Amino acid sequence: MNPSSVKYTIEIIDYPFQSILNSLEIVMSASFKSNDKTDGCSSKEFGDTNGWDNSNYLKIQVNDHSLYARFIKRGVINGRSIVTVSNSILDDSFKTVQDPSQATSFIAISIPYFSSNATIDPDFSILLDQSKSSSSVCKSSKLSSTQIAGIIIGAVGFVAVVAICITVYIIKKKQYQKEMKNMQNKLKTINK
Repeated sequence: MNPSSVKYTIEIIDYPFQSILNSLEIVMSASFKSNDKTDGCSSKEFGDTNGWDNSNYLKIQVNDHSLYARFIKRGVINGRSIVTVSNSILDDSFKTVQDPSQATSFIAISIPYFSSNATIDPDFSILLDQSKSSSSVCKSSKLSSTQIAGIIIGAVGFVAVVAICITVYIIKKKQYQKEMKNMQNKLKTINK
């Protein structure tokens, strides 16, 4: 057990299997939510741990806090036999929606047939984590420096285009007025 972890023990007794070929799937939901609705990033990761414990991990991160869950790939069946259990993520089946202020995942733990009881024990930890995943979903009410630069460049470009249009309009108008004056003078000289 890692320090600051919460250990769950799930024990199922006398489950009524129809056949010894059946298995039981326990679905657990893990959810993590931030109170900050305006800014934030959230991400989810699921995979195999790198270590001696032969387990899967689920990491749900919202801003700088992470919920880390470890699902051991072994369970105790009938009080003494250690068997392999499989863990899988079911987010596609439950159509979970991830937003910047919260993330939810559904994990399936498949247990093979047992006659009297089965025990599994996932553990959960809450960690401070400054790293952001490449799959993070983020929302920010603040503008980034790139966005500010883009706005400034766009505004300067717009002002330049408007200034050029006004200058061309004034030049064309003066040329038109000059040509009209020349035409009037020529008409006056022809009429005399």
